[in-house]
Formats: sequence, structure tokens, C-alpha cells
Amino acid sequence: MGLAALICAYHDAADAPGGLRATLPLAGRTLVERQARLAAVAGATPIVILVERLPAELIAAIDRMRSEGVSAVVVRSVEDAAEAIRAEDGLLVFADGVLAQDTHVSRFAGARGPAVLTLPEAGADDRFERIDADTRWAGLALLDGDTLRRTAATLQDWDLQSTLLRRAVQEGARQVAVRGDAADQPVVIAERISDLAAAHARIVSGAGVAREDWVSRYLLAPLEASASRPLMPTSITPGMLYVGAGALTGLAALLFLQGWLLVGLVTLLLATPLDGIAERLAAMRLQPGGEGSLAARVLPWIAGAALGTLSYSLSETRGWGCVAIAAATIAFLVALQFETRARRLPERLFFAERKGMSWLLLPFAITGAWVTGLGALAVYAAGSFFWAQREVHRPPTAGPQD
Repeated sequence: MGLAALICAYHDAADAPGGLRATLPLAGRTLVERQARLAAVAGATPIVILVERLPAELIAAIDRMRSEGVSAVVVRSVEDAAEAIRAEDGLLVFADGVLAQDTHVSRFAGARGPAVLTLPEAGADDRFERIDADTRWAGLALLDGDTLRRTAATLQDWDLQSTLLRRAVQEGARQVAVRGDAADQPVVIAERISDLAAAHARIVSGAGVAREDWVSRYLLAPLEASASRPLMPTSITPGMLYVGAGALTGLAALLFLQGWLLVGLVTLLLATPLDGIAERLAAMRLQPGGEGSLAARVLPWIAGAALGTLSYSLSETRGWGCVAIAAATIAFLVALQFETRARRLPERLFFAERKGMSWLLLPFAITGAWVTGLGALAVYAAGSFFWAQREVHRPPTAGPQD
């Protein structure tokens, strides 16, 4: 049995004349895009969006989703929605304007049998439909395509999402309560822009994922956060930022080769925050990160080439030992990569990698001690490798003896 999704998107927003709840702005995109992304992450396909009219904002949102690989299908009637979804498929139903969390959606995507997400009466208002005297619907349900088809056949002038809820409750759907603790963020049904303000703040702050290098965590984090916010509503993708990082790093290599050492290092430093910005942007949009792209995979090798051209330029006046130092550094970095592959070492945060090494070289460059800086990078890479090797091959701690 597959999984599909139905997103209701036909109610008007309260404070946006001509606009819909579905097109309320959220984290640089629209609410319906967030709903569709949540459904896609849960494995739902197709994602059917039921509309009555198509304002320009909704058309633009649907075009963005399709360009980013989300299988959004737009239908104008309940009968068309029922035709688009197989009867045997599970069906995630999103109420119009609901913003659930990924924890809620993933819990429902893996559930067995029909279920509805609920809130206690005391913690809800009239935006949430009442189920009984003590419970209201939180706007998310897991049904099946057959229920949608049977509802479509008898709907007439009734509201679809309300009728689906009534049918599910009457047929004994399991009620899953929102816990309301830190692991279960609140559900929002947005009628106006201000209803999403707190959710927007949570999305932006939560995008600061734990980075695996000390430079991003302790030095570049404020820059990455401030730069990612204006990029949210743009068409720039995480992959483009990785391409930009690769291009700047390649330019730095060419500048080193021409003997413009300080300019090359500044260019290299400008590339260091771009991958962190890319990952923050992906987290805010619920997009796949760009770390698996071709540009991301070749970026360390371009950085290695930059180190090689730097050492070559230095060797013209300070001897070929500079090239030998750079070659040893690259060898240790490659060995470190193989040694730590598929392993999560607690010390990984401080291991040598391209961004930390670029910033470590800066004080040596400012003082003109380039060769000393190369030596420091070699010691850093070697120390990281030997420490990782020690941790990986450490004998397991013996348990207590009987």
C-alpha cells in the first residue's frame, strides 16, 4: 500500500484580500509549500492540492514545488481528487491552513489504520473543529483513498475536510493526541499572517543545525544565519551555493598560482560560509541539502588544489620543501577521510578540514610567515589523523570480570 496526501487549499485568509490561507508567507515560501514538503518527506506521492481558484501566489508556489521535485497535483473538485488517489493507498489529509510538525506527520505516515490528530478542548479555539465535548481536531488525519471516494460520492454542498473528519470519527478512527511537550511542537491553523509568526521564528532558529567543524559552529554561525534569511524567498538552491563555494575556491587556486597570495587567501575565506548557508537554507525549506551534489564532493579536492598552488608559488622563493609540506598535508587529510568514513567520533568537531585550515592560515599570512603556516597546517592534519586512528582502533573496554 502506498501513501498519498491531500492538502485542502480553498479558504480565504483573514488579512490578505484575495489571498488564501495556503499562500500565507512562511520561512520565505508559502504555507502550502511547507505542507507539501512535510508530505514529501513522509514519502507521500502524489500530493494532491484541492483548490477552488488559483491566485497568482498559489500558481507561483506550485511552480516552485514542481521545479524542486515535489509531485504536486492540482485539482479543482473533490471528484478529481478522488480520481487522482488510488483507493488502496493511505491518505494524509491536511486541513486548510494547518501547520503540523514533521514529528506529527512522520508519526501518522507510519501509523496503521485510520487516525486523527487531536487537541484537548482546553488548549484549542474555534479554528480547530470540534470532535466532542472534550476534543478538537488538530488538522491532520490518516485515512485512505477509499474513504475519500465514498465521501466524494455523497458530499454535495458539504465542506470536504469537515465531512472527512466526521466520517473518520464515525468509523472509529484512532484519536492521537498532541502531547504538547518539547518533542511535540504545537499545531497551528493559520487564518492570518500573524498566526505563523511563532512558527516562522522556530523554523529559522531550528535551521542552525549542529555543524561538524569548529569554524562553522563557533566562528561562522552568526554570518551563516544572517545570510540565509534574505535567501529564503529567492530561487537560489543549496546546490548553487556549493557551486559558488567551488568557484571561489578554484579562483583562489588561480590567484595563488599568479602569486597574489593574500588576495587568494581572502577569496578562499569568502568560500567558507557558503556550505553552512546552503544547509541552513535546505533545513528551513525542508529541501535536501546539497552535501551530496557533485559540487560538494569535489570541493575538498579543489581546496587541495588551492593548497598545492599556494605551495608551488612559495617554492619559487623559499624552496621545494613547501611543495613537500603541502603534499604531506593532503596525504594526511585523505587518510583522515578514509579513517573516519561512516564513523561518528566525538572529537570530529576539531579535526582538520578545509575551512578550519583556511582560517588557521590567516594569522600566518598577515605576518608574512607563509611557510610556518604551511608547517602548522601539516602538523594539524597529521595530529588529526593520528588521533582519529587511535580512537578508531582503540581496543574495546573490557567489561567486569566474574
